[in-house]
Amino acid sequence: MEEFYLLPVGDRLIRYDRIAVNAVVAVRDGGISTCDTPFSRELGQFEQDYLSLTAQVRSSGQPHDLEEYMVIGTSALARYDIDGAVNIYASVYNNPFLIWGRYRKKLLRTELPVSFQFRHTQLDGIPAARFLEHLQAEIRGLKL
Repeated sequence: MEEFYLLPVGDRLIRYDRIAVNAVVAVRDGGISTCDTPFSRELGQFEQDYLSLTAQVRSSGQPHDLEEYMVIGTSALARYDIDGAVNIYASVYNNPFLIWGRYRKKLLRTELPVSFQFRHTQLDGIPAARFLEHLQAEIRGLKL
């Protein structure tokens, strides 16, 4: 989405040329670090970069930050039942953020609740809903 290239900073919107996806990584000493993976429209390339970079962060314990990228935050807390994250923003966190927890098996389907937060100056409700619709379509198309 074009809006993901924009970052609200003070009273301005800064447009970036590139996007990255941030993940929290468990490191060897039991702590955590962060890893920015460059976005690629080619899912195979993104997966390859993600696996390589998160392995590097896991073994080194050092974050991998991409300063010249607009970073979309994510957090997967797969051991926990999470319905959403509310109001995580402070003056420091202006980036869009997607969080999810453990999936839930229902009678005839499996559900994965997600929480998507963004600054309203960056994105309106309808484009945000379209993003979530697109995400749902991509998930339905996965061959599991």
